Amino acid sequence: MRGFKLKYGIIPIVVLFAITLLFRSGVFSEDKAHSQAVESMLNVKVVEAKYINAVPSLLLNGSIEGQISATVSAKLAGRIEQVLVQEGQRVRVGDPLIKLESVELANSVRAARDAVTKAQANYDLAKADYDRYQTLYTKGAVSQQQLETAEAKLKSAQADLSSVVASEDNAQQQYGYGIITAPVNGVIANKTATVGQVVSPGASLIVVEDIDQVYAVVNIEQKELGRVKIGQTAEITVDAYPDKFFTGSVDIMNPEAGLANRMFRTKIKIANTDAMLKPGMFTKVRLATGDAVQVLVVPQAAVIQKQGMYYVFTVTNNKVMRHQVEIGDVTGDTITIKSGLQPGEKVVVSNVNQLKDGDAVQVTE
Repeated sequence: MRGFKLKYGIIPIVVLFAITLLFRSGVFSEDKAHSQAVESMLNVKVVEAKYINAVPSLLLNGSIEGQISATVSAKLAGRIEQVLVQEGQRVRVGDPLIKLESVELANSVRAARDAVTKAQANYDLAKADYDRYQTLYTKGAVSQQQLETAEAKLKSAQADLSSVVASEDNAQQQYGYGIITAPVNGVIANKTATVGQVVSPGASLIVVEDIDQVYAVVNIEQKELGRVKIGQTAEITVDAYPDKFFTGSVDIMNPEAGLANRMFRTKIKIANTDAMLKPGMFTKVRLATGDAVQVLVVPQAAVIQKQGMYYVFTVTNNKVMRHQVEIGDVTGDTITIKSGLQPGEKVVVSNVNQLKDGDAVQVTE
């Protein structure tokens, strides 16, 4: 019995000794180190660089302007009695916008009309006298001098009548200026006029914007000027409608560069019958400049910028390599690569900012 206990008591000691030797041999430590190394690898996703058909284009920033923007002001000094419109209201040519106090103007018209009535009566009397003297002269009843005197009085009365008629027209016109009307069809914008405000001639009170057609206004650099021509098509987007594209065409190009930026102001006309585009909106314009060509593209997420340079990381045998690239146009979520990368190379599109050249990575689907 004692021998049995001794025999089986030695077995745990032997097992323990074997395990100790295994640990000292490094078998488990190597496995652990390998496991830790795998776990420390950064997980990344990759996408192949590929060719697609793309239309060469210019990407430009600009803003929306109305096709016609008419500033409304008073033609004479006065006090505003009524403002007849609100911002956003549609108006047509001739619609009343603002009414000035017009009592004095109305009195001037009345006085001018009375002057015309008086001058007309004097003219009619002078005309009747002249006709009578002419009849008597043919009969030898009056002298030529008397006839000439009657003729002179007629001409004087005629001149007086003409003068007061002109004065009445002026007074009537001034009275008409008391109602300020819309000069164009459009929408009321930038209304500053208020009831009781004393206005001076030429001071802006309201702007009427014709927005049935609008312009996307951009500036073209001199080096790109040769790529832009009247009639070229353009695709326009605004932040207010990120999923909607508007189509326009180059309509006006300023032949002279701006003094401040040495760029050429260009207007792209856009149909806007639904009035979705508003003057002052910022726009992004893609101006087509040629026929479709094949270009190499990668997702925008693959490209990083450092100190003005652009880079992508490719993966080979679970190691990344950094490539400096020259980029081109941005289209949607992709960016054109002009040089520095070959089609089919796998570029990293996740955790890019955490990578360094030569890092080991774990590629995930």
